Amino acid sequence: MIYKAHLKNKKNTQNDDSGLLNKEKINFVQGELTNIKITYKDDINLYKALNKTIFKHGIGYDIHRFNFNSKKGLRLCGILIDYYKLIGHSDADVGIHAICDSIFGALSMNDIGYYFSNKEAKWKNAKSRIFLNFAKEKLRENNFFIVNLDLNFICEKPNIAKYRNKMKKNISKILNIPINIISIKATTNEKLGFIGNGLGVAAEAIVQISNEKFY
Repeated sequence: MIYKAHLKNKKNTQNDDSGLLNKEKINFVQGELTNIKITYKDDINLYKALNKTIFKHGIGYDIHRFNFNSKKGLRLCGILIDYYKLIGHSDADVGIHAICDSIFGALSMNDIGYYFSNKEAKWKNAKSRIFLNFAKEKLRENNFFIVNLDLNFICEKPNIAKYRNKMKKNISKILNIPINIISIKATTNEKLGFIGNGLGVAAEAIVQISNEKFY
């Protein structure tokens, strides 16, 4: 359409292509500040300054043993599971603890024990949602957003697959991130060692964060 307009208006000078389309219907759409027209050499420097997307990564790990005297109270990613409770100062939610440490690591902060010491009585039996909300606030303060969150449980029992969707929904709600950027997986330790003997649960998390929001 634009090419044909130029052929018909070889002697007609306009400021831009749209001026040649005065007989056509032109629609306006909302643009983006980062969609810059490169005209002068200095525009390239401005483009580079506005498009410095930063990515950071963090790893978290936690492990707790079962209390075989307590048949109820296991909590993973904030979801209550009918199985032996884990021993810990707080609710011993290894899933959330691993996620917190991965976020702290990506932000170059200290580990979860630095901010929520097991020597402080106020964190006794505390729900780990408190810790994850703290991590979310640190992301906000530093102007970072979660790009992808990958969590892996290592245990013989319970069967994590039955609770995976509930866990993802809960983590999505707490962190206010899309559920499709969260992965929760599980594996056994092939009957080897502490985990293989069914004495506890471990969790490891890897998070990618960015100063740009992709959702």
